[in-house]
Amino acid sequence: MARLRVRIELNRGGVGVPLHKLASVAQESQRFFQMLAQDVHIERERGEWLAFDFDRESLNFTAEYVGPVSPEQVRAFCAAFDGVTSLRRATIAQFTRIADAIGEDELIGFGLYPSSHEIEPSEWRCLSRRDALRIADEIQLLLGAAGELDQETHFPSVVDTSAGAHLFKERHEHSSPAADQSKWPNFVREVESTLSKRIGRLEGEIENHSQLISDLRENSATVEESVRSLLSSVENFCGQATRQIQRYSAPQLPASSRAASSGRNWRAILVAVIVIVGIVSLSLLLWPSKPRERTDQTANATAAIEPSKREVANGSVPAPVAPSKPQVTTASTARPVEPGKPRVTPADAPTPTASESSSDVMHVDLEAREPAWVSITDLDGRHLYVGVMQANETRSIDLTKGATLRTGNAGGLIVRFNGKEIGAIGPEGKIRDVEFQNGAFRIL
Repeated sequence: MARLRVRIELNRGGVGVPLHKLASVAQESQRFFQMLAQDVHIERERGEWLAFDFDRESLNFTAEYVGPVSPEQVRAFCAAFDGVTSLRRATIAQFTRIADAIGEDELIGFGLYPSSHEIEPSEWRCLSRRDALRIADEIQLLLGAAGELDQETHFPSVVDTSAGAHLFKERHEHSSPAADQSKWPNFVREVESTLSKRIGRLEGEIENHSQLISDLRENSATVEESVRSLLSSVENFCGQATRQIQRYSAPQLPASSRAASSGRNWRAILVAVIVIVGIVSLSLLLWPSKPRERTDQTANATAAIEPSKREVANGSVPAPVAPSKPQVTTASTARPVEPGKPRVTPADAPTPTASESSSDVMHVDLEAREPAWVSITDLDGRHLYVGVMQANETRSIDLTKGATLRTGNAGGLIVRFNGKEIGAIGPEGKIRDVEFQNGAFRIL
């Protein structure tokens, strides 16, 4: 027996959808399916459209016509999305109304089942606000030329079958448990390959650093030799100057004149020697610091990469190792605050702002104006808090190092950083991230 089914998806992987958007998409989709079924000669009175297979994401369900249909009618119904089946212009206009409630950056996916034995949709079409406006403009042009809404025509170029449809297909495959199990070995191999490439790049950087250190050592030896030559030249100059002064001392001059001239010459020579010796000493003091710094960086990078190489050789899949500056941090602590109970702070302590905070501990206060899903993760990937905050619920977190806050309802959450509200982080129903690090915050 033939089955007429269409999969409808909006915001797969989200954390909810506003009720007015849910109702609008479902209602307008039902009207479009009824009008499209009538265009392919499916009797409306002999069946009914029902929804099945609901997912736990935002808006994901399968609409199925429960009634007698033929395989030819199912093929004509699916072919209408490709502009093959002739439809009334009123049906096409109704298709554009499905996108009235969605945002500019959202897509509605329509998964098609060309045959009855398929478990998952084999073909996907999608609709955005931009597509809907373009199709509506084309319908208005046709109405201006013909003047009748019920005349038959074909879908214009409805969707981008290479981009949006491919996106919905990938989302559906990744969310399927069977797909996860079948693709797990490939995923492991891909992670291993990526990790090997990263290790190779790190080894290349270490080799470059070693070459730079070697060059610095050679340059250091060259500079030391130059300094020795300079000191030797200064000593020779001082000796020659002394001999010249003694040679050209005129005996006929009065003793007072000879003493004054000799004093001026010796003072000039002494000043020159002091300046040269100061420059040489300063160069010798500053030069050795750079090779030691390069050596320390290379040792740290080598120590970070050796465990990863051993784990890859043993066949395990470690987390990717990224080169970073070593830093000593302590674990962040999170403690809830009872609703309505303010935080007790010293009266004389100044309140730091988002851009200038010098304290080691960052205080983050959360207050939910409406239900909002919240997750706080530190730099090591550990979850400090994960859960749904109910309306009027508050929570306080003390951070001694960087962390990232993610919420699924940006407009329903108030965030205060070190006692000062940071302002709106996004609209209602949107996912937003806020990064706290080094005494400052940043809305991603």
